[in-house]
Amino acid sequence: MEMRPNANAIVTNKEGKFLLVRLKKGPFTGGLCIPGGGVEPGELSHETARREVLEETGIDVKSPFIPFGFCELKHDKAKKQKIVMLLHASAEGIPRETDEGIAKWYSYEEAEKELIPFAKEAIKIWRGGKVYFKLVNEEVGARY
Repeated sequence: MEMRPNANAIVTNKEGKFLLVRLKKGPFTGGLCIPGGGVEPGELSHETARREVLEETGIDVKSPFIPFGFCELKHDKAKKQKIVMLLHASAEGIPRETDEGIAKWYSYEEAEKELIPFAKEAIKIWRGGKVYFKLVNEEVGARY
């Protein structure tokens, strides 16, 4: 079974809407998910989140990504297991369609029934307001 660290982001705008992607491929095709993906070697989770949000939605997030938790995912049929670092950021802009899916701002009520289970759980954790971990860059002693 393949194991890979991921970083996914809950991105909200000033109206309190969520930046979500309607997936075009994979086991959850058609469902709504928060943007994110695999951490590349040498990349920190907030760098991954920024890159993935831009790639999947066209939104270039300028605010910091703040970590708030993690999820462990296992998909037996796809033979994949992921440890997902969850981060939050604020942004504005007009999302676009990409190879991954169609991005759009949604209120939770608009999206709730179509959220894939992972995205629903991530939003639930974020809404709980508790921080489950913090990232520290040991090289420079900086906190993210």
